[in-house]
Amino acid sequence: MDNPVFTAAVGALRQCLGSQHVLTDDASRELYSTDVFRYEYRPVAVIQPATKTELAEAVGIATRAGLSVVPRGGGMSYTDAYLPDRAESIIVDTRRLNRIVEINTTDMYVTLEAGVTWTQLNDALAEKGVRPPFWGTGSGLYATVGAGLSQNALNYGSCKYGVASDSVLGLEVVLADGSLLKTGSGATTVNPSPFFRNYGPDLTGAFLGDNGALGIKAQATLRLLERPKAIDFLSFEFGSQHDMAAAMTTVSRSGIASECTGYDPRFLKQRLKRTSIANDLQLLKGVATSGGTVMQGLKNAARVAVAGRRFLEGAAYTMHATVEGRSDAEVKLGVEAIRAIAKDGQEIEASVPRISRGRPFPPPTLLLTNKGEIWVPVHCIVPNSRLNAMLDAINGYFADHAKIVEEFNIDWGNTMATCGPQATLIEPSFFYADARNPFVDYICGPEVLKNVPRLPANPKTREAVGKIRHDLADLFVEMGATHLQIGRFYRYRQSREPATFAFLKAIKDYLDPRNLMNPGALGL
Repeated sequence: MDNPVFTAAVGALRQCLGSQHVLTDDASRELYSTDVFRYEYRPVAVIQPATKTELAEAVGIATRAGLSVVPRGGGMSYTDAYLPDRAESIIVDTRRLNRIVEINTTDMYVTLEAGVTWTQLNDALAEKGVRPPFWGTGSGLYATVGAGLSQNALNYGSCKYGVASDSVLGLEVVLADGSLLKTGSGATTVNPSPFFRNYGPDLTGAFLGDNGALGIKAQATLRLLERPKAIDFLSFEFGSQHDMAAAMTTVSRSGIASECTGYDPRFLKQRLKRTSIANDLQLLKGVATSGGTVMQGLKNAARVAVAGRRFLEGAAYTMHATVEGRSDAEVKLGVEAIRAIAKDGQEIEASVPRISRGRPFPPPTLLLTNKGEIWVPVHCIVPNSRLNAMLDAINGYFADHAKIVEEFNIDWGNTMATCGPQATLIEPSFFYADARNPFVDYICGPEVLKNVPRLPANPKTREAVGKIRHDLADLFVEMGATHLQIGRFYRYRQSREPATFAFLKAIKDYLDPRNLMNPGALGL
């Protein structure tokens, strides 16, 4: 770092945050600028503010020096969302902003700092008998709420309630100049409370799904619901992908299920290579606590232990649903309704959704196969009316490129998840032989990696996977799809109406006239 202005800025950041929270060593700068799939520029430094005041002051120091500022949560991204597009950058690790500020069970909201993980939030709210409508991702052991709102997120609660942003009431955001902006009713100057989102134009929405291009979330308020008192699970096997898709979209429109997911046999084969379903005692312990009552949870664990993996071996297309309610009678009605919807499928043991709920935030074993192969996905979200057309287009692409897939020994498979009553996510995942990067080493840790071989670098295969991902991203644009965690990967700018993108650009220019807030994200 030869630039004296940058050197002075790093010194000022150390005074602001403490030297131990301004990381300038090569290993840290490489780790924090690597995501699940890719590495770009090393930043000048990585900073770790602990309060919103520290965050605001640090952002101001960096941008006054001409450094771009890139926010990062738990790091579980695969779309270049927090990879700096220039070396003259500061990465903001938000994970020390990890306090839950208020749990209000009268007005039914929770206010928390952006670095709180979904696991931490779920544990704190469980004691109060409440949770947000959307309450986390499978990566929630590491993924932060702030990043989930910046990237948007989908999983627990999404079939009924949509994505993470649909649960937000208001935000506090640090802008590029270091000032703090509040949205929603919390921005009221007299006796404020963050209980209501839509007071005038929805300013909160501008900062949701923005990938940190407009500002860094310091604090968020989410609405709350009472936790359900009863729960049950269903799984079905279908002979075709279209039959499974028809059942899933009908379930989503019904509003019955909290989650509804689907796997094709290629992905299921890879899932079965992960840690044992029947023998993982920690997993079974989680399943035993997943029921509405202790007895129900113990029955769930016993059924998983007995079924093991046998019911999935050789399965075709499988759909999995979770039904929650205020009573066993309400859940039973929902279960019977889904059975009627899935009448063209064969009901199988519901171990997959039981395990997901028994251990909703597991270690990141999906990042690697037991042979050390790398995992990376792409995804799209389509209206239910276009779901089959998109599935056919994806399958057609792989049929046309079968030689490349075979030449580089790339394994792939689709997962699907419903998103409210209107849409479904499709996520093609790829598994391939390559060296794992520093981030995967860090996030998995020695316990997960102790029996996983380290494969040599395989740049040609990595390049082939990269080309397939980019080809699919182009296909998704042609099919009118949308995306979560857009980052710098998906074709957001190219797919926007000119007037729509011009309006977003005008907001960006007003809030960040020098384009120093995560430049490149969203094509800005």
